Amino acid sequence: MPFQSLDERIKNFITGRLKWIDLMPIQKNAIPTVKEGKDLLIISPTASGKTEAIFIPLFDDILKNNLEPLSILYVLPLKALINDIYDRMERWCEPLNLTITKWHGDISPSKKEKFIKEPTDILLITPESLESFLINKNTDTKRRIFKNLRYVVIDEIHYFAASDRGIQLNSLLNRLKRYTEDEVQRIGLSATIGNPKTVLRWLTDDEDAKIVEDKSQISPQYKVIYGEDAAIIETLKRYSDKKILFFVHSRKDAERYHDMIRKHLNPKNVFIHHSSIDKKIKEESEENFKRAKNGIMICTSTLELGIDIGDTDIIVQNHPPLQVSSFVQRVGRSGRRRNPPRSIVFCDDEKDVFITLAEICLANEEKLEEIGIPEKPKDIYFHQILSSVFEYGKIKKKDLFYLLNKSFVFSNIDKEEYKLLIADMIKKDFLEEYGGYLSLGYDFEKEFGKRNFMEFYSVFPSSYDFVVREGLKDIGRMDAFFVINYLERGSDFALGGENWKILEINYDTFEIKVKRTRGGEAPHWYGTRGVMDYLVTRRIYDILLNDFDRDNLRYLDDASKMILGKFQEEALRVGFEKGVIPIEFDDNERRVFIYTFGGLRVNVLLSSIFKVYCGVYSIYDSPYFASFKFRGGFGIEDIRDITRNIEDILKDENLKVHIFEKANKLVKNKFIRYLPEGDQITLKSALLFDECGLIDVLQENSLKLAASTPFKAW
Repeated sequence: MPFQSLDERIKNFITGRLKWIDLMPIQKNAIPTVKEGKDLLIISPTASGKTEAIFIPLFDDILKNNLEPLSILYVLPLKALINDIYDRMERWCEPLNLTITKWHGDISPSKKEKFIKEPTDILLITPESLESFLINKNTDTKRRIFKNLRYVVIDEIHYFAASDRGIQLNSLLNRLKRYTEDEVQRIGLSATIGNPKTVLRWLTDDEDAKIVEDKSQISPQYKVIYGEDAAIIETLKRYSDKKILFFVHSRKDAERYHDMIRKHLNPKNVFIHHSSIDKKIKEESEENFKRAKNGIMICTSTLELGIDIGDTDIIVQNHPPLQVSSFVQRVGRSGRRRNPPRSIVFCDDEKDVFITLAEICLANEEKLEEIGIPEKPKDIYFHQILSSVFEYGKIKKKDLFYLLNKSFVFSNIDKEEYKLLIADMIKKDFLEEYGGYLSLGYDFEKEFGKRNFMEFYSVFPSSYDFVVREGLKDIGRMDAFFVINYLERGSDFALGGENWKILEINYDTFEIKVKRTRGGEAPHWYGTRGVMDYLVTRRIYDILLNDFDRDNLRYLDDASKMILGKFQEEALRVGFEKGVIPIEFDDNERRVFIYTFGGLRVNVLLSSIFKVYCGVYSIYDSPYFASFKFRGGFGIEDIRDITRNIEDILKDENLKVHIFEKANKLVKNKFIRYLPEGDQITLKSALLFDECGLIDVLQENSLKLAASTPFKAW
């Protein structure tokens, strides 16, 4: 038994102070694996005890073997999560006589200096702070601090793996090896991962590394309700004795529902949590909600990650998120005390019924979106070249290649690509080469030295949302994907119940300047919930064809079932069938709808192809179809000619020129602009378009004419 093998001090703390009767299932599974010394990835729902599954064996090792500080480097994505884990760890550390430090931008210099002089057993840190540490501390200091390191823990690893910050972190962990004396065990933690084997390869090159999953969780209970605000208020009345986490999709909605709930329900404990609220107020709300016996916390995605807010009875979602992984992450925030997770999803749009049912089906099948790790992330490679040279002062050109190439994220970048990039960086005076050694060039400090290089450590923009402004007044926010693909100067669109004309789009500062206008059609492409992709939309097509586990219908209310039945009948009537992409021609408008149900990035790419090759115009797309107007004798054979040659077309230079025009508007991060043009386009296109999804859906399905459908309103 894992418990019996633990140090007596830990056993006494668990049974005496915490009053635990038994370990949680994930703890029983993970503790022996951690003790084997193998790298591992732990996947278990929020509040299942996975964090303690790491605390326990690592603290046990420190106590039993008298490990010298620093023993544990614990990496988290957000300052709020560092503060949260610090509070939870400190509860253990004090009685066990262990020491702990948190390190991020809000920590005072005096506390950081204290750690430098006398390292603690545990250090909680963000990737940016670790980057700064490696650059700014001298070699002797880094060797003294990291020489005893035995464990690196990466919490919320799914948040990192596919992002710029994850590429940065993967490189930093490789660079850290220079200062450690012993082999360091790597441990990743996550509630949801669709492709754990790939993420494990990101974490470690240890072939004996293991994945530990908690398969003991009770199946969630769902309730899908179709209705507007009155239905939400009426439902919440019935749960006044429960603790409810209420997810909405925007800060504006959070404020609106906070006011509405206070007005109509007058609850004793109602709290609000979103990114615009001061951090001290948010922390106070988290603590008060944690202590309350009942109440409602209205929040955006700020509480989707694992900040501890105590036991939660029900997760309410006003509209489903657009990714299964996000849906599962939210639902998993309830169901503590070994009760099943419970979630109520409110839909006031017919499409949302299908999205919710699709996500329930996929969640029950344990199918999540795969985390896509870029094959050759040369923008972060550029950053890490500079950062490594900054850290070393000077380094042999060939040694730097082998240093970075050991990182999983850079292992596909070959020596010739490295040499070309280095030559370009020398030409731009970011680097200098002398006698085979690389050092920083004059323009490095000129370009990146502002605010004591603070902006150099951070490789990502804080948000990809564009702020829409009328003069100095903020009207709202729009996702960069929609802005880049569909908007330009002079475009009319609707937002916040008003019609607007675009005066200017600043792609560097993520700003859109507008003025009020009359008319203006509410844009078909507009959304505030991000981008829905292949996995969910293909499952929605299956549901339209009645090809799904009908046992999941028990979660839907009568109104939702009626909506489901209505559209299934329509799909059958107009000719939707398995193995087919329905094509609808609206001859009055000279518009075509290609129902791929392949996700928005697939359809944007498909429309772009038709624009280049067929001169189509007035494009608007949804996750369900690509649509555009056409000229002349355009028909289904023209569509077949394009789709049957899709792989060759995707390689064509004419298409690449068009894609460059779109991709050039995207500011992925502050370093990508310094890359050669071809590398920029490759990286940006991967964010804007889904080539693999397009190839898959076109090769797996044939084209067929459909009758006039109601789905063009989707």
